[in-house]
Amino acid sequence: MSGDFEIKERIIAALGSIELSGGQTLMDAQMIEELQVSGGKATVTVVFEDDAAKELRWDIEDRVADAVEGVEGVSEVNVLAVTRSGLEGQPQMPKGGQIPASGPAPPPAQPQSRPLKGVGKVIAVAAGKGGGGKSTVAVTLALALSRLGHKVGLLDIDIYGPSLPTMLGINSRPTVRDRQIVPLEAEGLKLMSLGFMMEDDTPVIWRGPIVSGIIRQFLQDVDWTGTDFLIIDLPPGTGDAQLSLAQSVPLDGAVVVTTPSDLALIDAARGLQMFKTLKVEVLGIIENMSHYVWPGAQGAREALKALEGVKGAEKAVASLTKIINDNEKIHIFGEGGGRKEAKRLGTPFLGEIPLDGEVRRGGDEGRPIVLRDPEGAVALAFLELARKLAGDNPAGQGDKAQEAPKKRGLFSFLRG
Repeated sequence: MSGDFEIKERIIAALGSIELSGGQTLMDAQMIEELQVSGGKATVTVVFEDDAAKELRWDIEDRVADAVEGVEGVSEVNVLAVTRSGLEGQPQMPKGGQIPASGPAPPPAQPQSRPLKGVGKVIAVAAGKGGGGKSTVAVTLALALSRLGHKVGLLDIDIYGPSLPTMLGINSRPTVRDRQIVPLEAEGLKLMSLGFMMEDDTPVIWRGPIVSGIIRQFLQDVDWTGTDFLIIDLPPGTGDAQLSLAQSVPLDGAVVVTTPSDLALIDAARGLQMFKTLKVEVLGIIENMSHYVWPGAQGAREALKALEGVKGAEKAVASLTKIINDNEKIHIFGEGGGRKEAKRLGTPFLGEIPLDGEVRRGGDEGRPIVLRDPEGAVALAFLELARKLAGDNPAGQGDKAQEAPKKRGLFSFLRG
């Protein structure tokens, strides 16, 4: 399994070095529609404009074949050519062949959204921009739902910055059983992330079609059966990943994560409108890093009690009390922005998550705050958020979910 995936990475790098006459690379021109690797046998589907000259097509097919043949681990290469208008039709003649021109090609079909087998609710966690703690919210929310007794799956499709392996301290790779990917399990969660199959520090430099194919496979070809909730951590922004997700599986809703700052709220509004455009219900806005709680406040209040009643200390007590009150809760990124934006956009406000250094330490050390400090203020805030999202949904609904029809993913890099 891992061998084919690593070969695929090397093939993508090789294809990215093929330059066209205009200075673009083959990948920049989005001419690689599909890439499959199985047991070292590689099949590359190249898409051409309808009026491309046959000499140009043959030249590019030859260059693709030569590039892939030179990749370590590749034992056989097959290059397929399709026209842009016939993208959803039957594959054309292989390397060196001529594309048939008889009859008009059918228009491209949109990917069909399919429910997931044995999954109760599918909820996306999104953010208009990076750096707001979206992945932290997704992981901690999944753990909070699990703590409430639900069976939870967590899918990290933040393709360009998968953080799930670090946040839960997992270095294993998934396996395949009965031609389905078996998700890893930790802390009661079923887990899948591209990060489980990549080497450390390996960059992901993939164009939209490849990203979309991997997302569809992580949804349709992973065994998510028996989960009440599948939480999906999206990459930030409004791009290919969000569109592919909405076209691949019916979403029961999305939550948008933002900080209270005006800049973050502008991007959050864009993300919210994107889901409305895609006909996905927005369950609400979560304000992360809402405020910073001074960790010494409680100790200072206890020390202050020792001064109360001491003769001549009244002014000191009043002054220290004001200092503690003014600094116990500090709104570093602004105050109340998430709540105001939710009201302006007509969407529910789900709650505030305070900024806490323990959250950062928990993520870095693979022990999220719900596990690290289960009775702390941040963990309790996530539990309240989980209760709001779960609503009246009883635990165990995933076991009763209808089976979805099986769908072959665009890519099969994890299949035997």
